[in-house]
Amino acid sequence: MGIAVIYGSSRRKGNSEQLADLVVEGFEADKIHLSDYTIEPIRDYRHTEKGPYPDDDYYHVIERVLAQDVLLFATPIYWYGASGLTKTFIDRWSQSLREDRDNFLAKFATKTAWVIGIGDDEPQVKGIPLVQQFQHIFEFTRTTFAGHILGQGNKPGDIVQDAEALAKVEEIRAKLRA
Repeated sequence: MGIAVIYGSSRRKGNSEQLADLVVEGFEADKIHLSDYTIEPIRDYRHTEKGPYPDDDYYHVIERVLAQDVLLFATPIYWYGASGLTKTFIDRWSQSLREDRDNFLAKFATKTAWVIGIGDDEPQVKGIPLVQQFQHIFEFTRTTFAGHILGQGNKPGDIVQDAEALAKVEEIRAKLRA
């Protein structure tokens, strides 16, 4: 079982990264910090003649993601949704769908995914749109959505005070071991 951790924060060592690292501690995981890569916004060619897609790091990153069985998306909750880095990466999946490189949807249908969202303003309530967004994404890609953690944190390190989030980490770890 291979695990890809997709970190959507622009800040290293933040709460979403810390919680995701606790989930995969002791497991072999491909840790992908989207902030380390240049991924341009999608160019929408659905209703026009196809032009060139951006020449950036997208293919490198998506190949790493597709090589794993389990996906863990870790993002701060920004304006009730995923970070811009995360959203831009997922938007580019439309390019892979259009090109159907390597049976894109068939590969995603074999994956299991979890989502971690960290926010400071009632994340258990205001993070629900984030979870719903991923539910719809995974429904479309036929990815098994195994669950989520919505944690409370602002300053780096705050997340270790969230007992409920830490308990959910242990639940996920138990499922990964099974």
